[in-house]
Amino acid sequence: MSDRKKPLLIAHRGERILAPENTLKALHLALAQGADALEVDVRLCRDRKLVLLHDAFLWRRFRQRRFTAQTALSELRNMPFIDREYVYPDRVCTLDEMLEEFRGRVPINLDAKSMVPATRQYAHSLVRLIRRHNIFDQVWISSFNPFLVRQLKAAEPRIRTGFLFQDPLRFYQFIDVFLSSDAWHPHHKNVSRWFVRRARRMNKEVYVWTVNRPDVLARVQAHEVDGIITDAFFRQKPLDDGQRLKDKG
Repeated sequence: MSDRKKPLLIAHRGERILAPENTLKALHLALAQGADALEVDVRLCRDRKLVLLHDAFLWRRFRQRRFTAQTALSELRNMPFIDREYVYPDRVCTLDEMLEEFRGRVPINLDAKSMVPATRQYAHSLVRLIRRHNIFDQVWISSFNPFLVRQLKAAEPRIRTGFLFQDPLRFYQFIDVFLSSDAWHPHHKNVSRWFVRRARRMNKEVYVWTVNRPDVLARVQAHEVDGIITDAFFRQKPLDDGQRLKDKG
């Protein structure tokens, strides 16, 4: 019998059905349903604050025709999340608030969304927050941007990093980033037993995204990955009516 631990079930942006993604409410609901870890998206807004938002453009979540990077935190705070006809009472959360809320509780993966010109300043903003909260063992930062991953390690070697990729060619285009990062974050289609074995030989962790089908879940579990980022499979415990009513209102 293998002594390897089961992979972490990582809630992708929290519980996205009952609450707006990347909000404190969504994250608490995900943990209540059995998530082992949390994944959130991070962006810089106009006044250089780090906020939990996935999109560069604000239309999908707020019906606003403007960019996150061109909007101040105070303005974002005044925008309600909108889903079709429903307007949520929740507001944008800062990364600082989120780290304070969950410090010492569960592993947290920060998916750092970044455009190349802002990489150095962005990296130092992230480093300052991780240092202030002193949560090097709890948090790791992943990104599709190889330049940001490089900058994070250069600014603070204690920060755990992961390189996100969908195209296997990026593995070879940015081999130095793969070698220096602590974790590899491939799309589930790019995961194989060979890939995981190679990661193990190099002392790398493997976190796959985004797994929402039972057959894909079974396949990546068989490959013994370290974590599975999912919108669905963290839901292991049903919420009672009180939790549902409280968290929807």
